[in-house]
Amino acid sequence: MTARAPFAAMVKDGMQRRGLGLRELCRETDLDPSFLSKVLAGKRNPPSEEEVLRRLAVALKIEPARLIVGAGRIPSEWKRLLEEEDAFERVDRLLSREGRRGYFARSVPHNLAPSRKDDFGEELL
Repeated sequence: MTARAPFAAMVKDGMQRRGLGLRELCRETDLDPSFLSKVLAGKRNPPSEEEVLRRLAVALKIEPARLIVGAGRIPSEWKRLLEEEDAFERVDRLLSREGRRGYFARSVPHNLAPSRKDDFGEELL
């Protein structure tokens, strides 16, 4: 599965649910049909501009953050996680498939990693 696959699948599913053809979707979202066709065929990358992805999400009635992540991007509202270390570590740990310590936690030398408790009394790291 390529990085484009989740995005293309979401767009195709949304088009089917809404009964939209490619040209109609492109008219609603001000996109070039040739470009979107190539994206859906896996020949081009999804749009990189968040505003374009949001227009597509609205037209397809898909949660914008879900479509943005499906396109391999980080929604702007999620970027605050970089400023909130505790929240970032929790999200990283939740998303990690390698166990309790997520990627961020594993990349910090253990002696530098803070030893704190979260709201549930579990160690963060």
